[in-house]
Amino acid sequence: MQFINNDSLFNFSSESNEEIDVVPSEHHLNLQTTVVKDKFYQNLQSSITMLNQMLGLSQNILNKQNTKEDVSKKILQLITIASEGLMQIEQIYSLIELKEFGIHQRHQNYNQAQSYNSINQNTTNMVLDYLNHFILNKILEILNKFPNQDKQQNRKFSIYCSKLQSCIEILPGATSVMQDDLFSLNQQHLFWQQLKNHIEIKQLADHEQVRQSYDKVCEGILLANAMISKGSEYEGQIKQQFMQGLGFVFYALNKQKMKSRANHFLADPKKEEVFKAWNLPEQGLVKMLLPAVFPFIKFNQKIYIPRYFRCISSEYILNQYKRSTINKINNDCGLFYPENRITLEDLLTKKESSDRVQVRILCHEILKPKKQSLLQQFVGQIIKNDTVFDKIIIHIHGGGFVAMSSRSHQTYTRKWANALKVPIFSIDYRMAPNHPYPAGLDDCWQAYMFILTFIEQYYNVVPNKVVLVGDSAGGNLVAALTIQAIKAGVRVPDGVLLAYPALSLDIKQFTPSFLVSLDDSLLHHTVLKLCLKSYIQKEFNPNLDPMLSPSKANDDILKRFPKTRIQVGTYDPLHDESFRLLQRLIQLNRDARLIEYQSMPHGFLSFDVINGMSEAKQTVLDAQDILSDLLK
Repeated sequence: MQFINNDSLFNFSSESNEEIDVVPSEHHLNLQTTVVKDKFYQNLQSSITMLNQMLGLSQNILNKQNTKEDVSKKILQLITIASEGLMQIEQIYSLIELKEFGIHQRHQNYNQAQSYNSINQNTTNMVLDYLNHFILNKILEILNKFPNQDKQQNRKFSIYCSKLQSCIEILPGATSVMQDDLFSLNQQHLFWQQLKNHIEIKQLADHEQVRQSYDKVCEGILLANAMISKGSEYEGQIKQQFMQGLGFVFYALNKQKMKSRANHFLADPKKEEVFKAWNLPEQGLVKMLLPAVFPFIKFNQKIYIPRYFRCISSEYILNQYKRSTINKINNDCGLFYPENRITLEDLLTKKESSDRVQVRILCHEILKPKKQSLLQQFVGQIIKNDTVFDKIIIHIHGGGFVAMSSRSHQTYTRKWANALKVPIFSIDYRMAPNHPYPAGLDDCWQAYMFILTFIEQYYNVVPNKVVLVGDSAGGNLVAALTIQAIKAGVRVPDGVLLAYPALSLDIKQFTPSFLVSLDDSLLHHTVLKLCLKSYIQKEFNPNLDPMLSPSKANDDILKRFPKTRIQVGTYDPLHDESFRLLQRLIQLNRDARLIEYQSMPHGFLSFDVINGMSEAKQTVLDAQDILSDLLK
């Protein structure tokens, strides 16, 4: 038996009440309306000055003999990050000086933007402006107070160093954004004007009300991170769970300490711990209580689908890389019809092995199993049920490829099933880090193909019309599955709905909305990077692979896309890529539309719950209307 040291019960009392500064999410949007030329030079000079000051102060702190070991380690990390940043910014500045003096040559040390003309001043300036106003000056304030550092100052230091590292990492990508990229162009540009007829802008409430609603949701997210963080200080499962429980009570009553603890935890999280926080709805007491907020549904059944079709394996993907066919139509479905089709009983039998894919079926009425025996046929004659469902929805849940399930997303999928009166097949795909790409995509592919090909042999379902819907990572998988269907030459879905989808998994490709993640409690920049690293192994290339980054699909593939609908909020780190995909689809004369919710964050469909966001209810209803239209 493990015991808890009594002293640990009072460790919470040392938490500071001071709150961490948070940057308004709309910062990146405001920058797009500014004239950047003069500000660009000013921001370059300011960054260089402050980084030099930072390095000087850091060196002075290290030179002091009484510097503690843990402080020295943090200062050395800062010096490494700041030195890299200074080198990058000085190289950008030197390119500009060469241009000003009329010297046209390439700077060989800066491989991301080797000539002045290739530097995107607009997007580069966005990063520099954020860097100067919300990171560098804060770090300098803390360094000037050394060695008089309290616990709160140490936490702030870690948080701002984490933001600095992310900004330096995305800076090369910001310099190399194409000059004709949507988010480098004025809203009056022809590209934006062409999109206007395909975009519906919705203001569900005034900005302040939406922000306050989201803050309440964030408190729950931060509470989960704070309690997991507290438990992680202890060894042994019993100790951890006990301290997590105490942490829940303590931080629920001390919100400022909760925010401080959680933000510090997110500054440098361990993937096991942060993914555990994301998976809380699937565990313990939360899992037991969650059904209380689910709408009633008559039919909720799991089936376990066998793998009857060509496997989307690592070898299959890498072979396409080798042959340069990853972004081409291959017509290589590889259909396989088994000699002995599994029985309904076998389909309903839970299988833990990876040779089956778990799918949850939701329906407003009980689905009738096909009669397979004399007894079943006799019972079928007594119980009349002639309903045949000729339309279905296939749902793929979000969760950063690492968390959540069809179960936790029933807050809205049950509402859709009841209102639309069609079966919803919700796929529980394998998740990273234990099952990285393309395992999850293969599960979705196997389920999709089996449902279209065989489901009518088991239930009163004939899928003449099929619509795919997914949110966040699920949106990525819906788009990737559609691309795979087009590439393989099989039936393409009749329509797709992408809710705040992850359409580009290339972390090196900068987009202005990424700056939102630097201060977002849900899709935090460190967690975003952990999710991508867990899902994408080194041998795969998200810049070339359209099933990792669907917005990279070539024109031949996108020309065959079905009706596409997108929902996204303006304060979502994934916001921008949805517009880039919309632009390409419109240019290829596809039927595509997007709803942009003003001030709404990432993940809003899941916030239509008790004590969630009241504004989210309309987004669920809008999605329901979209699905109804796609099913016509």
